[in-house]
Amino acid sequence: MDKSQNTQHLGPILLESDVTITNAVTKLYAAFITVAMLSGMGFLQGYILTEHLNIPRGQQGTVAGDLLFWTEILSLLLFTPFGVLADRIGRRPVYIFGILLVALGYGLYPFATTAGELLVYRLIYAAGATAVAGMMATLTNDYPQEKSRGKFIGLSSMMNILGTVFMAGVIGQIPAVMMARGYDAVTSGKYMFLVAAVMCVITALVTRLGLRGGTPAAPQEREDIKVLVMSGLRHGKNPRIALSYAASFAARSDLVIKGSFLALWAIQDGAVQGMSPAQAMARFGGMIVIMQGASFCAAPVFGWFIDRVNRVTAAIVALAFATAGYLSMGIITSPLDFAMVPFFILISFGSGFIMKASLALVGQEAPPKERGSVIALNGMFGAFGIMILTVIGGRLFDTWGPSAPFVLAGAYQAILFIAAITIRIVAPGPDFVGQRRWFTSRGSGGAPAKDPN
Repeated sequence: MDKSQNTQHLGPILLESDVTITNAVTKLYAAFITVAMLSGMGFLQGYILTEHLNIPRGQQGTVAGDLLFWTEILSLLLFTPFGVLADRIGRRPVYIFGILLVALGYGLYPFATTAGELLVYRLIYAAGATAVAGMMATLTNDYPQEKSRGKFIGLSSMMNILGTVFMAGVIGQIPAVMMARGYDAVTSGKYMFLVAAVMCVITALVTRLGLRGGTPAAPQEREDIKVLVMSGLRHGKNPRIALSYAASFAARSDLVIKGSFLALWAIQDGAVQGMSPAQAMARFGGMIVIMQGASFCAAPVFGWFIDRVNRVTAAIVALAFATAGYLSMGIITSPLDFAMVPFFILISFGSGFIMKASLALVGQEAPPKERGSVIALNGMFGAFGIMILTVIGGRLFDTWGPSAPFVLAGAYQAILFIAAITIRIVAPGPDFVGQRRWFTSRGSGGAPAKDPN
């Protein structure tokens, strides 16, 4: 039977033959909740450090950086086991296990009484976050056909952005609302985190019913565990997958740097202006809504662009935006100053584009039955990037100033931008049917060109 007869469409997106619209819609809902919880921890943590633990402002950057360092160490240890499990038992059970751990982490976090106790709860959260992040990246590449990969990544990114906006604009506003009604700061913070935990539990139930079960390969076709463990390194010899790994180093750290250090910057600058942490978070929430609104509009456009050009070209464009956006933070006066909106929009474009480009590259190149394991190593590079850039960035935040972590990330992206141009010249990879002739690097018409590598 013709594969196209079994294909379902989600708007202009062609799904794989064994993927239903229900599967795809459930995945999009999960993307909304997952990224809300991943971005929210960094955004909400500043409130815990300030109001619950009373950590001095001059030490908050270092504490935040150290928390991220140790949680990313755990992520480095867990990405490959979760990726291998996903290829052996399926994406759905790994995701459900992860989101329940995230729920537990959120539920415990506001009850910490010391920085050490906070680290223990953060490690529980980190184990779950590693599982759900890997599964979301894998499912984003499992569900669409190749020529619709960029569009599905763009649509998933729109849900990611809505999740971030929801966390900042709704969940992040809970303390301000409750304190206005007479509750104390600590009680308000507990409610904020407990609401997030309940949402994670609900998501576990929804995804159990809606995500596709099983694995991409039939049981007799699944790779041996030893093969899966090494597949990420083996496929890393492919220069385009290597570029994806290097881009992931920047892409995931971008999200954490924005979530953690921008929120701390806002709280500290708010104190200088006479604002309470709750008031500063509320005002900064407005800035995040603007940033994410711009990214939301750009996401489908860049997703379409990914499907129309060589995917290394897409990575080059993404890195150009990311480099300019992060380096521009060096001239920012305050994250609470709405005159700085153009620069914050630029950094939002850059961090969003590089994540999409990295995901499209690894999805294009990784074999489906090993995709979970390859994306796991992609995630490990992201964890390593978070570990390096946040620990160093946290100390630079306290010593040189709040813009220092962003300038550090921008410098790395500038180097990677040059590397991506080199790969585009010497190892561009295949072009696809969806691309127009003037964007192809090999062949003629819209037909796929032979990969010279």
